[in-house]
Amino acid sequence: MTDVNRRNFFAAGAVAGLAAGSGIALPSAAAAGPMAGPGGGGPGLADVWGQDFLYQWSPPENYKRNLTAGPRTIRLASQSTPRVTGAEGVDYGALFKAMHDGGWSACEAPSNAWLERKKPDSEIREIKAQLKANDVVFYGLHCAGNIIAPDPDAERWQRHIIDSIHAAEEVGCELILTHAGSMHTNRNWAHPLNWSREAWMRTVGALKRICRDTAGSKVKIAIEAVNTESVNNPWAHKRLREDVGDERITVGLDITNMVFPNVAFRMSEMLDLTFDMLGDQISYVHAKDFAWNDMLPGINWAMNGTGGMDYELFLARLSRLKSNPYMLVEFLTTNDEYQQAQRNIRAIAAKLGVKIHGTQP
Repeated sequence: MTDVNRRNFFAAGAVAGLAAGSGIALPSAAAAGPMAGPGGGGPGLADVWGQDFLYQWSPPENYKRNLTAGPRTIRLASQSTPRVTGAEGVDYGALFKAMHDGGWSACEAPSNAWLERKKPDSEIREIKAQLKANDVVFYGLHCAGNIIAPDPDAERWQRHIIDSIHAAEEVGCELILTHAGSMHTNRNWAHPLNWSREAWMRTVGALKRICRDTAGSKVKIAIEAVNTESVNNPWAHKRLREDVGDERITVGLDITNMVFPNVAFRMSEMLDLTFDMLGDQISYVHAKDFAWNDMLPGINWAMNGTGGMDYELFLARLSRLKSNPYMLVEFLTTNDEYQQAQRNIRAIAAKLGVKIHGTQP
């Protein structure tokens, strides 16, 4: 087994946009709404030592975690190869058998690759047949577009999301995953207006248009939090659904994408708060890990189960959702690394009694 530790795994790959004090602030436990704090304005985790203490970044002592396993079974997916892309001439039987034999029981596809080619009905039937035969769920299309990009790109990406929803419905996917977007042409880059009222209203308007143009569809529109965008915390997830006013707006939970230095060592609290607030709006989750091991407030990727993420509580809370969750392991490099991540996740789950679908060779 590969020896992977949190201080050297992907040490060069910093997560973009994690600047100290740029996200979740720290109000008192009694505060009913946002208040100013050393991290800036906005809602956040409760004070640990009272309002007169400047920094509340260290965890409280003896935080009580409820690690009771729930009845749900987690299906694991990954970005290991081979993956579903929509390319022509794929042997779907071999593709889904390889996933099943590797311990993976769910998958997704990138929307841009999937939409490059219209699949004939016979191919759609073959995909569905081989998914069933190999006990794999094709749950969604991942749309990494920018629905609030400077015009005319916003219109192009909104149209892409609409087309992806129709394509997902055709193949039987439960959801598409997308993002709040950036005012920059490159969605992965932060823009100083991304947290402005203008950007928020552009996101709300874009999603209202997408919901309206796909009215009647049962495909959920799961939003993934990203630190460089306006939806980068659970409160924003909740508010976005309320403002759009459509129950199809759900959560593609990537809690690692919500990590700021002021919550990096309080992830058990952050997990509980997020699951308590969003509950069964969570359609599926991304599984990553992180370590803060540099002088500057940059967060580096780490092998799953070796960093700052509380995977025990994460898995326990997932198993207590109302529906069986999908968990995508991502941002690793080789198939061996994905297998190591799966071993770690399965070992933690087994310790708790949390059920993971299938078996790993």
